[in-house]
Amino acid sequence: MMPDFIQGTFHFHSTYSHDGRSTLSEIATVLSGKGFSFCIMTEHFEDFDEPKFNRYIQEINALSKTNGFLLIPGMEVDLSGLHTIVFPVRDYAELVQLASEDRQNQPAMFKVLAHPSKYAFERVAGHLEKYKIDGIELWNQQADGSYVPPFRFLESLKTQPERAQYRYFFGCDIHNVSLTVRNVISLKTPRPQTAQAIINALISGDFISRNNPTGIEYRNGSNGSYFDTWLQTLLNKPYHQGKLLLYVRRCLRSCYKILPKRVQHSLNDIKNFVRNQI
Repeated sequence: MMPDFIQGTFHFHSTYSHDGRSTLSEIATVLSGKGFSFCIMTEHFEDFDEPKFNRYIQEINALSKTNGFLLIPGMEVDLSGLHTIVFPVRDYAELVQLASEDRQNQPAMFKVLAHPSKYAFERVAGHLEKYKIDGIELWNQQADGSYVPPFRFLESLKTQPERAQYRYFFGCDIHNVSLTVRNVISLKTPRPQTAQAIINALISGDFISRNNPTGIEYRNGSNGSYFDTWLQTLLNKPYHQGKLLLYVRRCLRSCYKILPKRVQHSLNDIKNFVRNQI
């Protein structure tokens, strides 16, 4: 990473989420030690009530002040069955209002559709319009794998007339900080280096999404990538190793799905580790 750039991560869960395995303090310490400067936290909103939400915000603020690593509070909210990340979050009542079906009084919040390749594209297209989505998690390393981008989704997205207006993120969806971060966000080092300055850069689109194993980047902003040209460049590459790993991944997923639910739950940590590797 060039000295005038910093890098961070997008889509992380701590023990504030029911499936998180690492505390906020552990996340900040480990990621800082790996050279990251910030992390967009994305806890599951259904796991929160107002007192817990307030503790979450207070702990994030305290940790960011003490160790210099910036944790940015976000939430992963279920909106009509599709998970949508909102950040920064400061007010519990706003999130309750967002999660309601009251379309007339929705709060103004920056919204990113999470792991969209999991959903039928017809639902994605409707969701983008219904909720006025600002960004899309173009590549989720846990849902899509770390070595081949989700081409089926990307080619479907090419049919969207508004595709040039979105901010595109490469996310992690990591629940245990011991797993390898493969998708990163980089941006020019703000002066001063504050959480709000990073938030402003992400909202304005002044950042680069990068997949480390392949070197694939998406440059957001007015001078960034043109989606159609970017996608065509990706389609021209062979991805031999990635396609082999993707085949192995699909076989393992098929085996996992036939297991009883109680067995699936007991194997979740193993499943997430395997997904992180392939």
